[in-house]
Amino acid sequence: MERGETTAQAVLAVPVLLLFLLLGVQVSMFFNTAQLAAIAAQDGAIAGSVHGGSEILAIAAAIKTTAEQRASEAKTPDVRINNGVIEVKVILHVPSVVPFFTSSVARSASEPLERFVLEVDR
Repeated sequence: MERGETTAQAVLAVPVLLLFLLLGVQVSMFFNTAQLAAIAAQDGAIAGSVHGGSEILAIAAAIKTTAEQRASEAKTPDVRINNGVIEVKVILHVPSVVPFFTSSVARSASEPLERFVLEVDR
């Protein structure tokens, strides 16, 4: 080996290894935020699907879960009720370590609406 060759190799190898390390951290943060969004969407769907529930309760539950998990919302959760099913979509901001990685993640959950039926109507 010539003098200084090891230093030149280290100068070339360290940035590549650091990039892989940061990519691993960014992917971990992405999947963690995606899991938090899925949990918030599921909690919102459950809160809105109970008898007497509403879109407002679904949004409040999703926001509460997001705040409890210390995740940052990209926008207010979207709630839709169609054909006896409530669907809640939550979009969260992903903290950035690597600049070219996606900045938000969206997850949705749906639940059938509960119906209260009197005994005589069954």
